[in-house]
Parts: sequence; C-alpha cells; structure tokens
Amino acid sequence: MKQKEMQKIYENIGQKIRFVRKAKKLTLEDLAFKINMDWSFLARIETGKTVASLETLYKIAKTLGISLEELFKNVDDIKNKAINKEFSNLLAKIPQKEKDKIISIIKIILDK
Repeated sequence: MKQKEMQKIYENIGQKIRFVRKAKKLTLEDLAFKINMDWSFLARIETGKTVASLETLYKIAKTLGISLEELFKNVDDIKNKAINKEFSNLLAKIPQKEKDKIISIIKIILDK
C-alpha cells in the first residue's frame, strides 16, 4: 500500500475517534485520562500525525463504546448512523400529523 493511502487511513481513524469522542461529549483530556494516555499523543492520533498501536486503538474504541472494526470503517458511516439516530429520536417525539407534513416537505425538496 502506498504511503499516501496509509496516511488517509490514519486520518480517517483519527476523524472517527474525534467524531465519536465529541458525540459522547468527552474532551481530549477526558478520553486520554480514561485510557491512561497523554492528551497530546491522543490529539496526534486524531489528526493522523501519529500511528497508534492496535492495542491503543482497542483501548480507545472500548472506552468510546464502539468496536475496533468501526474504527476502520468509512468515517461517513458513523456520521450517518449518528444523524439517523438523532433524526429517529426527534421523529419519535412528533405526532403523526406533523410527521406527515414533514414527509410532504421532504418530497417537495427532493423533487426540485
């Protein structure tokens, strides 16, 4: 694998860690403390500037409540799951009549 391809993988893993960390409302310092790591090292992992060991990635994933496999999936997959979950939670609170209106609006937007 080319160096640029590997760098992109490291960056994607870092982006995913940052996204999940922030979604869980954890600071760099919070997560670093939980996994007994220096926050600046964790910051370098999140930016793809440092390559973390598999053991470190496992600790991070476990602490964030995701599988190690998810760290290697496309970053957009996790973002989409989070958005879909948030959308579902919001929709669950809306009466059916309002849901029907929302569906009508979405259909109008998609037709444009």
